[in-house]
Amino acid sequence: MKKERRSVRQTQCLFLAFHVLVVAYAVFFLHPFYGSNDEFSLSAIASGAYGDPTQYFIYIHSGFGWLLKGFYLLVPGVNWYTLVMYGMIFLSLSAVGCVWIYREQRTGAVLAAMLVLACAQPLYVEFQYTKTAAAVTAAGYVLLFCTQDFRREKPGRADGRKDTLLQRGAVLAGGILLLLLGSWIRFHAFGMITIMALGLWLARVRSLRKDRDLKRFLLLDCAPCMLAFGLILGSILLENMLVYTPGSPQEHYREYDRARQQLLDYGVPEWDEYQAEYEALGLTRTDCINLQNWLIADYDRYTADTFRAIVEFRRDRPFQWEYLMDYLVILAKKPLFILGVFVTLLWLFPLPSWRCRRGWVQVLYPYLALLCIYLYFISIYRVLPIVVTACLMGFLIFVCSAAEEEIGAFRKEKPEGKKELAAGLACVLLTAGICFRMLIAPVFQTPVQESEPSVAFRSLYDTISRDKKIYYVFDPFTNNGVELGYSIFEKLPEDYLTNIFTLGGWETESPQVVSNLENYEQRSLLTSLYQSDRAVLISNTLMEHIMLHLQDIYDGIFITYSKVNQVGNFDLFALNYKMSGLKDSEEYTASLDRTWTAENERYDVFEATVNMTPEELEGKSVFLWMESVESGKRRMYQGTWRQQDEEGLYSMLYDTELADTNQARFMIPKLSYPLDDRYEVHIVIRGEDKGQKIRTENNLY
Repeated sequence: MKKERRSVRQTQCLFLAFHVLVVAYAVFFLHPFYGSNDEFSLSAIASGAYGDPTQYFIYIHSGFGWLLKGFYLLVPGVNWYTLVMYGMIFLSLSAVGCVWIYREQRTGAVLAAMLVLACAQPLYVEFQYTKTAAAVTAAGYVLLFCTQDFRREKPGRADGRKDTLLQRGAVLAGGILLLLLGSWIRFHAFGMITIMALGLWLARVRSLRKDRDLKRFLLLDCAPCMLAFGLILGSILLENMLVYTPGSPQEHYREYDRARQQLLDYGVPEWDEYQAEYEALGLTRTDCINLQNWLIADYDRYTADTFRAIVEFRRDRPFQWEYLMDYLVILAKKPLFILGVFVTLLWLFPLPSWRCRRGWVQVLYPYLALLCIYLYFISIYRVLPIVVTACLMGFLIFVCSAAEEEIGAFRKEKPEGKKELAAGLACVLLTAGICFRMLIAPVFQTPVQESEPSVAFRSLYDTISRDKKIYYVFDPFTNNGVELGYSIFEKLPEDYLTNIFTLGGWETESPQVVSNLENYEQRSLLTSLYQSDRAVLISNTLMEHIMLHLQDIYDGIFITYSKVNQVGNFDLFALNYKMSGLKDSEEYTASLDRTWTAENERYDVFEATVNMTPEELEGKSVFLWMESVESGKRRMYQGTWRQQDEEGLYSMLYDTELADTNQARFMIPKLSYPLDDRYEVHIVIRGEDKGQKIRTENNLY
């Protein structure tokens, strides 16, 4: 640039081209993925995978939902959720970079390139809407506060023209629009970034004392912000009137979710400490365990009133100072924070003139804001990594915006010398480190979508979603769950998830999931599990909590479970319930032929043969019914037919399109003693709602 004297506009165009290349590199080589469960839910709702398309998106403002819905109506086959969010990220980072280049061409170009490199991994690869909202909001404040000196002639404007009133209005309008969109995408992120942006406004207040131009201050520094805040508050009020109307499903879910946040986000109190208070509410130890594990999908039991009642007797938790030390260590390792500190050191450079530096407020204020935000969250729970990254992006953008002009002025004053060489070398080393950390190292890592858990989940969902009869899928151990197996650019087919529901999260109370349940004549997941022998669960550790919950609360229902299949690392179980209306059948016979133990003697496996033809068995499920001769205690476990589909999974219903068989297998938790003459046993064949208890010969012992 120094040699060829490129204009500001040419430099901005080069930066945009560089930005496009970074995005293309991230998309094709770094394997972008969803950064949270919430992201997958939003994408699924947007694509219509939960049923009818809607502008109501659980966590996102309905105004943004209408925007997404418009894109889906125009071209339904594209995953517009990801593309629109990507567009917002690109627009925001480009706006920040172009503003920096406009103010200080050479310094701004370097900082803009470093910003894009540092944000490629957290924004374009680990895709998450809270971080997107933070970037959009930060860009809005940069347009409002960092482009106010319009009258100054810029280098590269050979004709000496000044910015017109229309250009100034367009910049301010763009900033206001970005603030509005940022609040729509994630209002909490908008609030955090607004706190950090206060330093830029305070610097304007300080300059007012020097310039004494009150009219300019009110017109350019206050009016745009007031207009943006007015639009944001107005959109919230409008949404309250049009969406959250009294008695609507959306209004119910908002109240439910607010109560859920007060309890689960803060922490569920221990049973041993509050046993009397829990029992006064009619809750058991199992309920406490379910709440602590976010197993709250029982509409009849875990209501908003239940959450509020627990919050009322829960005592305030002391401040967790150890959390602060943890996150100070985490910050010291974050490239975004390191880059911000480095820019601050460049701003102080050279040291002898640090007392002459201007802009102390706007440069150092983001550090104070970052600490205050973290202290607030630590008082509630450990700061989430997503929140840390979102705040750090705003921190970096505001530190660079505040320090840029003085760094540029220093470069103009001292273009040569050892100090200049040292600063340049440090920039090169830091940029190289960021490039390696963000762009090079991830290329050699196994893509998330190709990891063993991801492949297992993808296979599982593809398998159980073929048949639209209802299934229930339990949450896995991974942080970002089922979406791991999907590309973020892949649009889920319509009605893809209508038969798959999660038991763990609070989304089960959202209008989308509720309406889908009602399509299956269901309302509450936990309380309706026993009505379907097609219920499938994932997870070994929390299975028993659900069984205890159902068994303790609902009289007359005994719950057992059996392992029916395995996909990758994840086990598939079927919950089994008391089957009424069983008829004894003398027409058919069955026999128990073989038994062994499996998985380190955790399970007993039984094989049986049924004397029925494939035509008689078609579409029927099989159960092992047993009754203790001594105690009269009854249990029933679902089995699988010895038919395998193309994935190698055994069939829960007899399928005549697969290989013929009259053999069944039962894999149940290990019994206390052998299944010998101390038990009366029968094979049960069930078709639709009718079951036949077949006379069974026990050949095991």
